[in-house]
Amino acid sequence: MLVALVDGNNFYVSCERVFDPKLEGVPVVVLGNNDGIIVSRSNEAKALGIPMGLPIFKVRELVRKHRVRAFSSNYALYADMSSRMVETLSTFAPQLEVYSIDESFLSFDGMKHFDVIAHGQDMGSGTVYSAGMGMQSSWKVKFSQRSPSWTTRWDDIPQVRA
Repeated sequence: MLVALVDGNNFYVSCERVFDPKLEGVPVVVLGNNDGIIVSRSNEAKALGIPMGLPIFKVRELVRKHRVRAFSSNYALYADMSSRMVETLSTFAPQLEVYSIDESFLSFDGMKHFDVIAHGQDMGSGTVYSAGMGMQSSWKVKFSQRSPSWTTRWDDIPQVRA
């Protein structure tokens, strides 16, 4: 069985950057619900040594010195972008299992004449565009294609033909 794990890179920060491209290359953190805990960091913030799970007040000087942009969590946005990512991923494999808001497993069982290298390159090509392209229209993943309550049971996942 050939399975791939797909993980959205710095997912919450990446979602924020979709709506504000000026954040690209800027250190960014996303904070958890009302508590100021850092729950997502850009690569630039990681490079500054800002740790995950720390209250932002503990790195206040570092944040000020490097002009780190901090955002409150927007879980409605992240869920919508996750649905778009799942919809895009469902076009690449016959079976898809959502593991978390930013991670999914793809099973390539049953794919004939399968070249894993070429398929991986195809998946990367244009994937960010495909996942974000629905922003101008009302688009949502079909409920029947979602993993129920983000479960991890294969039997609950409808088969998607590639």
